[in-house]
Amino acid sequence: MKILFLGIGKTKHKYLIEGIERYKKLVSPFADVEEKYLKEEDDRPGCVQEESQKLLKSIPSGYYKVLLDIKGKKLSSESFSDKLRDLRDNSTSGIAFLIGGSNGVSEELEKAADLRLSFSEMTMTHQMIRLFLAEQIYRSFSIMNNKKYHK
Repeated sequence: MKILFLGIGKTKHKYLIEGIERYKKLVSPFADVEEKYLKEEDDRPGCVQEESQKLLKSIPSGYYKVLLDIKGKKLSSESFSDKLRDLRDNSTSGIAFLIGGSNGVSEELEKAADLRLSFSEMTMTHQMIRLFLAEQIYRSFSIMNNKKYHK
């Protein structure tokens, strides 16, 4: 299974980079996780549309699109694991987890998403959510494979 983290702006803090790398390594027996982060535009009118267009154009063909969105659907870890299992077992080319910039995403990108997923009603940095996503993906594969990690 191929998983792509596709976002706006680089991960800047060393502790986040190290945490994401740790979970990518733990997931590697189950999935190929790739990160691709696009240049963040200057904060000005039209930047949200430009960033959203760059994200849309960067999604590989056939990938299932999951937009991380505070207004999205909330899933338990078990339900998220079930969703990943279903996508894996039904021969999806891959999954692209879309992480917009600090100003959000366009309505066009919201509509293009196959799933809008919220981790919380709380606001989190776009940097931090990448680590949470990596951990939840590892937790999902742990659930699928009856590993002791998830309790």
